[in-house]
Amino acid sequence: MSAMLKLLKFTLDLFDAAPIPLPASRVARDVFSRHPQASQQTRLADHAVDYELVRSRRRSMTFSVSTDGLSVRAPFGMPQHTIEAAVQEKGRWIVRKLGGMQQREARIAALKMDWLTGATLDYFGKPLQVVVSPEASATKLILSSETSNTSDIKRLQLAVPNNANEKKIRDSTQKWLAEQALQHYTARMNHYAPLLGVTWQSLRLSSANTRWGSAKADGTIRLHWRLIQFDASVIDYVVAHELSHLRELNHSPRFWATLAGVMPDYEVAQRLLKSSVLPPWE
Repeated sequence: MSAMLKLLKFTLDLFDAAPIPLPASRVARDVFSRHPQASQQTRLADHAVDYELVRSRRRSMTFSVSTDGLSVRAPFGMPQHTIEAAVQEKGRWIVRKLGGMQQREARIAALKMDWLTGATLDYFGKPLQVVVSPEASATKLILSSETSNTSDIKRLQLAVPNNANEKKIRDSTQKWLAEQALQHYTARMNHYAPLLGVTWQSLRLSSANTRWGSAKADGTIRLHWRLIQFDASVIDYVVAHELSHLRELNHSPRFWATLAGVMPDYEVAQRLLKSSVLPPWE
């Protein structure tokens, strides 16, 4: 093999090699988005983006944007220049998604609750003020008109000691919310199940990081306990969505038609769920 061919083969092998960590000197530069496992760098719409590249035995490329950043999955044998071309082609979509994710994270960070000084959280889409009430015999929901110029504000009186720490207050609030969630979800599932012609077997509360609900063919439904913080229409959407899966275990046109049959305006609640944010439960 000639020296030129050997050099060409070495170059091609180098491009298709497994990703290597970015050099510290390159990582230090200011970037629009940097994935924790970034191995590749590019510029998209004048934005520097460091992304994760994962090689696998797949036949096509996929792009995913999360709070970590951009992740690209590609076949083992696909040349790097082909991957880069595809990334560039998707550039506007990637930058838009990354920007939206960053804005969402900023909104979440700004909503962080201070449990010791009196947290305010959403309950059925409306503000709920958490108040420590050691004299209360039980944790309960009350209304309080603070001034004549304000509407009634809902308060959650926690039957915990004055010296209760942050964890105690947070856990007591979560316990109450979970109880309300289980009661409300059960009622709404009993409402929608007959309309869909399905029978559910069990309801379990979930704390999943990526799903608001799930359904199994055996009639087991899981719903996130924090859904109780959203507007009632959003809760109904997730309930009807999961129950519809008992007829169609997919997201085919037939599934969406089934859901629309019991909730014609489900897209309104769907958009509200996607645009809403909840502060970290910590």
